[in-house]
Amino acid sequence: MLGVTRSIRTQLDREVVVPLEQMEKRVISMLRNPLRHRTPATNQQHVRESLVVENAVHKFTSLLRVSLGEAGGRIVTANLSAGSIDRNLPGKIVHAIFGFCDIRNFTDLTELLQADIVKLVNTVALCVHTAVTDNYGAPNKNIGDAFLLVWKPNKGKQVQEVGDSALRSILHTILAMKSSEELTRVARRKDIQQRLPGYHVHLGFGLHYGWAVEGAIGSSQKIDASYLSPHVNLSSRLESATKQYGVPLLVSESMRKLLSVGVQRVLRLVDRVVVKGSATPIKLYTYDAWALGEGLGSFTGSQKKEEGRVVGNGIDLAKLNVTSFFAVVPPSSTEEYRAEFLVAMDAYLGGDNGVSANWQTARVLLQLCITKCPQDGAAKAILEFIDEHCQADGMQPAGWCGYRRLEAK
Repeated sequence: MLGVTRSIRTQLDREVVVPLEQMEKRVISMLRNPLRHRTPATNQQHVRESLVVENAVHKFTSLLRVSLGEAGGRIVTANLSAGSIDRNLPGKIVHAIFGFCDIRNFTDLTELLQADIVKLVNTVALCVHTAVTDNYGAPNKNIGDAFLLVWKPNKGKQVQEVGDSALRSILHTILAMKSSEELTRVARRKDIQQRLPGYHVHLGFGLHYGWAVEGAIGSSQKIDASYLSPHVNLSSRLESATKQYGVPLLVSESMRKLLSVGVQRVLRLVDRVVVKGSATPIKLYTYDAWALGEGLGSFTGSQKKEEGRVVGNGIDLAKLNVTSFFAVVPPSSTEEYRAEFLVAMDAYLGGDNGVSANWQTARVLLQLCITKCPQDGAAKAILEFIDEHCQADGMQPAGWCGYRRLEAK
């Protein structure tokens, strides 16, 4: 009789108690950290029902990781113990790099692709999100044709390393999109080429560093985890201004200061502006990318190609350290050209207060730059601004202070 009792107890422990304890551990683990990666239950000794429940918890937490993102995970973790989201909790002030990117000609693409526009956006998202997460960043929000990205200088990483990695994310995305067979196939569609001759799927990018309030935004019907700050808005304005300057990327002065000295040197000053809502001028920089990666060859490998990491000569971009990456993927302009352009910019801006500006000289030098490098949209944009605002003799207007108001919204 004692033996029978032991046998029943052993079976009860194995098929009921142990599975229930494991389920309890999974639920408690999820409450403590909903974003931690978990493996599904596979022990076939457990009864089917317990496996179903355990794996349901695993699938639920996997969906949470994808839908909430980094910011949302912290907010949900802080509120799970209370059983609901407390909308009255204050946000948290963070200092971070904010990146904003936008798919060019999205309205035209949506009209032509119709329902297939979702596949295109998701293909772009794979390129963007892979590059960002490979480089210490986190995708925060997808807004139709746009993406908000965040890098926080913490987790034991030096500020310069995170700053350089944020810029590397952008260049990595450009390379991945150039090599994407799916994006190339879509861009070559007859109806797209008829409306947008020579079109290829590409993005504009803005990078800025500053503070923001991280928090749960919304109501009991819908909550979004996001960031509120004029600095977030500035990254969006910089992205919009890339169209005005004819460049794929604009970097703010505060962002440039985070970069290592070597990477700072390869950025090019393209203007000094005042943005809406601010009275303080800031300098704008770009990383020349009109021929980025042309010497690298195509991306190879089935999975690697999809994620845009390995190029045709066998280099795995994700495994390169920051110094090696910028050596392998240098800017499209030469050091000599950047130096010549800087002389033209000095004549255009005229120092911090504009007193030494000479727009006649700047115009001549900018024309020489465009002759040497017809792809330089920034040189064309500054020359156009000079032609529109100069006096009859070609000099700067009276009261020029060495900056202009940024027109992009």
